[in-house]
Amino acid sequence: MIGFFGLFSDNKLQSWEGTNTCMDFVAQNGTSLLVQGLLTGKTPQELLNSYLKTETLSVDGLEGNFVLVLVDTVRETILLYRHLVGSYETYYAQTANGFCFGSNLATLARRSGLSLRPNESMLPVLFLYRIVPGQNTLFDGIFKLLPGELVSWKTGTLKRQQLMTMPQFDEPHKTSEEESIDRTEFILDQMLTDWYERKPQSAVLLSGGVDSMILQVHWNTVCRHFEPHRSPQSAAVVLNHPYTKPDFDYTISAVHQLGTEHLNIEQQPLSAEMMSEILSQTGDMPNHVQSFYFSTLAEGMRKAGFEAGICGEGADGMFGNSCPDDILSALIWRRKIPVPMFRSLIAKLIDQIKPQNYYAPIFRLANHITDLDYPQHPQNNAATFTDFDRVEELFGRGGMLDAMCYRRSILDRVSIPSSSSDDPYSLLRAQLIGFFGEGIATAAYWCSMFHRHGVEMYNPFQDSRLIRAVSNIRIDTRFVHGNPKQVLKKALARHVPEAFSRRPKLGFGQPIFLWLAPGGCLFDAVRQIDDQPWLTPKAKQKILATPNWFLWTLLCYDLWYKTFCR
Repeated sequence: MIGFFGLFSDNKLQSWEGTNTCMDFVAQNGTSLLVQGLLTGKTPQELLNSYLKTETLSVDGLEGNFVLVLVDTVRETILLYRHLVGSYETYYAQTANGFCFGSNLATLARRSGLSLRPNESMLPVLFLYRIVPGQNTLFDGIFKLLPGELVSWKTGTLKRQQLMTMPQFDEPHKTSEEESIDRTEFILDQMLTDWYERKPQSAVLLSGGVDSMILQVHWNTVCRHFEPHRSPQSAAVVLNHPYTKPDFDYTISAVHQLGTEHLNIEQQPLSAEMMSEILSQTGDMPNHVQSFYFSTLAEGMRKAGFEAGICGEGADGMFGNSCPDDILSALIWRRKIPVPMFRSLIAKLIDQIKPQNYYAPIFRLANHITDLDYPQHPQNNAATFTDFDRVEELFGRGGMLDAMCYRRSILDRVSIPSSSSDDPYSLLRAQLIGFFGEGIATAAYWCSMFHRHGVEMYNPFQDSRLIRAVSNIRIDTRFVHGNPKQVLKKALARHVPEAFSRRPKLGFGQPIFLWLAPGGCLFDAVRQIDDQPWLTPKAKQKILATPNWFLWTLLCYDLWYKTFCR
């Protein structure tokens, strides 16, 4: 069994399964402790001994990126804890049969005893963000751990407690740019050394961007420290298509620069059968076509003898992305053109001259910087392809606003302030909404893909040590207009020619719209999409006629629904 599953019924443990190469497991005196991910500061045995003495789970002094599961049959207690981020999802449900929990949503759903049906309140969230972040899942009545949350179940009573929040990472001294670069590099070496001691046969998932390149630089250093004659490893999945050739060239240029022993794993075009199989085994919704590729990547890495992959997911959310930069651009134009009506007219004029441009949305944002009901606000808009009009048409404006508010509420749970004296326009929330929303959910989905093949994944940019370091970078260093992720870029420039650290990020081109269109490998599945109560025939006809990301999400939902709910 990949993952773990437990069922308490009538205050007795009826089922407890799940130890494999991706977990640490200790047991003593009727109590078991399972650790998924990288835990440092204490050993699992020390944690268990502490619990047996105090009957509480102490997380003080713990570092890393992990989930803890404690099962105490004597005291009829279950404790589930996610260390701020914890790349692995842990799902749970309280049912008429008792309490069930597990790391695989599909397994838990099927064995929970619940009548499986969609969580209809999350449908607007799914179709806005192509994923269900936060506490809820797409199944009604099944939940997941939030970042930093402890869920306890004792003799039939369920409690939720927020043990860790972002303010707990605050330090009196905020680091300058040079200090931030030094600290980031020191911690990367520390974290990857810890990982090497756990899984030496690992490869960096190298895309060629600044995030994966800086990880590869430090992984190379760590590997050569322990094994001077070893060639450090990198890996990537490759889809042979003209759309993806720039991505391939981008990766290979990084391979040549860094001198890694690289493994390319070929990905076949997606099929509805492949997607249905993966959805059936995970129960969760991918937010991008490439998420399905991680199953192929993990299978290829396992066959090549790798124990784990090291992934750069989360760097955008921690070190910088376009969302706060959009706010900074809007503030500049608001100062230059102070009359809102003039900014609106300029936006319309730009639309006429050059549709789908960057500047028109920036002029409109300048009129709505503090308006969180504005769909295109960076705290709401996950990507340029988010189809707010379609979601409003299907679920109403109230449903759309509730979905945006739900996603933002995740930031409230980890106590990220709405504004502060040095961050009056909430640049931090605009940046971290993607990290705590789609970012950690995406990483968890990729981890589940790897677990299908008994391979582990480590996400250093979601490790509590690096989160602490980035949280204490000065605001004016962290947010520099036109230059997101400058700390990572300047750190990388210490090791490679500066051109590599400054080259633009690619958009990961995929032929998904060709696959959804007539003649494409997914078109037959598109034609077989079922009707739904919320999907009017007229709206369905319009959606099916236009291969886009909304249609992709609808297809994924249709395959998921047919697998679990029909």
